[in-house]
Amino acid sequence: MKWIKKFFGKKYSSEETDFREIDFEDLPAWLDDSYQKISFRIKTDASNLLRKLEALLSELKESNSMLAEAKVKGDFDVRAVKLAKSSRENVTKQIATLIYKINLADDTDFRSLKEFYETAVKNFDICLEHTNRSFNYTKGVFPQESKEVNESLFSLGKVFKDLRELIFENVTETEAIEVAYLDIKEIQKLSTLIVAEKLELESKKGRIQALKHEIGIASQAVEELRNGDAWHRLYNLQKESTTIRERLKKAEEDLSFFVLSLSSHLSKIKKLHESGRYNLKPEVKQQLYICLEDPINVAPSFFPELLKVFEDQSLEMQTQKKNKALIQVKTAILDFSERNNDYLKVLQEFEAKKTEIAVLDTGKLVALEHKEEELQNRARLLEEDIENSEKRLTYLIDELENKRKKLFASINSIDSYVKLHF
Repeated sequence: MKWIKKFFGKKYSSEETDFREIDFEDLPAWLDDSYQKISFRIKTDASNLLRKLEALLSELKESNSMLAEAKVKGDFDVRAVKLAKSSRENVTKQIATLIYKINLADDTDFRSLKEFYETAVKNFDICLEHTNRSFNYTKGVFPQESKEVNESLFSLGKVFKDLRELIFENVTETEAIEVAYLDIKEIQKLSTLIVAEKLELESKKGRIQALKHEIGIASQAVEELRNGDAWHRLYNLQKESTTIRERLKKAEEDLSFFVLSLSSHLSKIKKLHESGRYNLKPEVKQQLYICLEDPINVAPSFFPELLKVFEDQSLEMQTQKKNKALIQVKTAILDFSERNNDYLKVLQEFEAKKTEIAVLDTGKLVALEHKEEELQNRARLLEEDIENSEKRLTYLIDELENKRKKLFASINSIDSYVKLHF
């Protein structure tokens, strides 16, 4: 690196060859100073080139005016003159536009000079592209004036070439400075994010510890309640209630099956009543509907009334079916009350157990179990969040390290004798 800088005319004292240490916080000022040194180094050459460029633009303007005002001298074909004049108009217009668009840089700092060069050369190339063919026609009729304009453009191109060389001699270093500025911002941003992420991670770890402590307390409370006399009493009552529920279900099935054996006969009476071919008493009609829809709730007094219906001679039913129904109803009168009493007894026993359970079961165990489950769910989500934060922190730290390496490379390309400390 040192011999390259010497090649470009840079001088070093013995002190400058020693390694210099720079803190990250001081780096922007060092970069500013490096940039100013580049601008100062090229200032004289840049000023000379800009002055030369200004003089050439003045010459180009004058030669362009001479071409615009030139008279036709000699004997030329009319069509050649017409084409040359048309081409001259295009040339002088394009060159006037070029002169107008080349705004000389007021400052010779590197950025201003580079920006000026890029814009000016772009306009210069456009001008040459648009005038190249036209010159082929103007130089035949206006040879001297066309030659002078061409020579001015050629001289202008040489100055742009010298300016380009001056810029490109320093472009690597200045680009490294620009990249370093961007890397500094990225490093500062990443550093801030890392600090914030670490603080958030510590906060989450504190919250998870507090949650685990709460879970421990809730679990202990659930365990104590489950091992207590009240819970065991409740547990036994629930087992007894389950047994009674099975008995109640069996009693309901027996009662329902017994009543439903009459369902076809009952449906027949219902149809006769609804069609107006037989009239039922309101209370009998009500019990008939209950017997068909909810047989376990039918009143025992319904069956003697039902017997009277089947014994009624006005009931339109086949004798065989009626006799069968009479036998079934008489059996129901004898057996239903007993079956119904058994059902009601078991039902009463079941309701009594429910009352005992309701008294003992205050919902405390359910509430504690719910709280324990809720805390465990929150802890699981927070643990996942902590895992994601750790991954994000690792990614940010890796990104920071990559940006630091990139910054080291940029600083080294600017000055290999500088060591950077974070």
